Amino acid sequence: MFALLVGLTEGKVQGVPRVPKREIGTIASACENSEWGTRVSDLIRMMADEYGFELGPSLLHSAKAKDFSREAGTFVEGRPGVMLFASYTADAILMMKALRARHAAPKIIWGQDAGFERIEFRGMLGYDIEGVLTRTVFHPKLAGAKKIVGQVNALYKHKKRAGDDMGGAAARAFTAVQTWIHILEKAGSTEAADIQKAANRIHIPGDQLIVPWYGIRFAEEGGEKGQNVLGSGLIGQYQIDTDGNLVMEIVYPFELATAKMIYPFKGF
Repeated sequence: MFALLVGLTEGKVQGVPRVPKREIGTIASACENSEWGTRVSDLIRMMADEYGFELGPSLLHSAKAKDFSREAGTFVEGRPGVMLFASYTADAILMMKALRARHAAPKIIWGQDAGFERIEFRGMLGYDIEGVLTRTVFHPKLAGAKKIVGQVNALYKHKKRAGDDMGGAAARAFTAVQTWIHILEKAGSTEAADIQKAANRIHIPGDQLIVPWYGIRFAEEGGEKGQNVLGSGLIGQYQIDTDGNLVMEIVYPFELATAKMIYPFKGF
C-alpha cells in the first residue's frame, strides 16, 4: 500500500495527476485485535514513519464486535485522507456500513485482503464500495500478463472441477505444490538434509508462476531467513465495468494493472 501511496506522490499512477503528500493527508487504521491485526497495525506505524506519512488514529477492535459507530466517529472527526483496515468479513462489512452512515469521504479506503475480498462484502455493500482498494494475492486477469495464469485457471474452472475462477487460497496452494515438486526433483532424494539444501538453492522464475511474484527464492540468512524474497502482492480496486457490473480490477503493481486507479474515493 505504501508503494502505491509513494507512486501517487511521484506521479506514477496512470491516469492520476501527481498528488502532493500534504494533500493525501494523515493515515488512520483500524485492525482486528488478534495477532494478525495487531501485527498489521504495527507494520502500518512502521511503514508510515519510514515513508514520511503522518499517522492519525490507530485503532484495534474485536472482529466479533457488533457496532463500529465509535470507530467510525473517530475516523470522521479526524478527517484522515487514508483509511487502512485489517478486518475479517463481518467486521469489514459493519465498519463500511458505519462509515457510510457518517458519510465518510477519505481519499483512499484500503483493506488487507481477508474480509474485503469476500463475496459477502461485495454483496452486502454493493456499488457503495466502488473505488475501495484491497490487497489480493491472485486475480484471473493476470492472464493478460502471464499466459500460464490463463492455462491453469482454465483447468481449475472446468465444469468437472471447481466451476469458478481460482481464488487466492487455491492459487497459493497450487504454487506450494509446484514449489515442492521443484524442490524434490532438485533434491533427488527424500532425505531431510537433501531437501533443505535443494530448498535453499531453488530459484523459480516469475513467468513460471500463476501468482504475481517475481519468482521464488528463499533467504538463507538475515531477518527474512526461510522466506521467499521474491514474493509480491497485488492491489485490486472495486470498479464498475462497461456492462455496469461491480468487478475487481488490478491497479498495482503498475506493470500488471488492468485498469486505471480511481482516485480519490468518491465518499459514501
